[in-house]
Amino acid sequence: MRFKNILKNNKGFSLIELAISVTLLGILVGAVVVGGGMTTKMKIQHESDTVNTLLAASKNYLNASQTTYTGISLAVLQGNAGAAPVYLPTTFNIATGNSWGGAYTVAADATPTNVDISIVGVPDANTAALLTANFTSMATCAYVAASKTWTATF
Repeated sequence: MRFKNILKNNKGFSLIELAISVTLLGILVGAVVVGGGMTTKMKIQHESDTVNTLLAASKNYLNASQTTYTGISLAVLQGNAGAAPVYLPTTFNIATGNSWGGAYTVAADATPTNVDISIVGVPDANTAALLTANFTSMATCAYVAASKTWTATF
């Protein structure tokens, strides 16, 4: 009887129940924070893979009896500009844009023996630095904050 009265008079949470609740909330918040960082890393990896695909297509364009990158563009690489060869895989879709909603561009550099591959919409210099880190050994990279454009010159 006394035990039933004690249970009826308890109107709050015990210290253990509160500790468990705070711990679970901490775990959930931690998962959200870590997940946000993983999303950024996934976008960087996806865009790095895309740049590598565009670079390979550009090299194939150059090797197909071209002496310079003059005239290169995404349309030419996809065979949409009336060019017979298609240098990009059929699964490559530039219409969807990049991970940040911007576009890709491929163009001959001022030195037409080099090619510029650009990603428009890169959100900030930190993200651009992460992209650059993937290409430091093979390209010169630059980020223009005003236009949010990251460019690698190969």
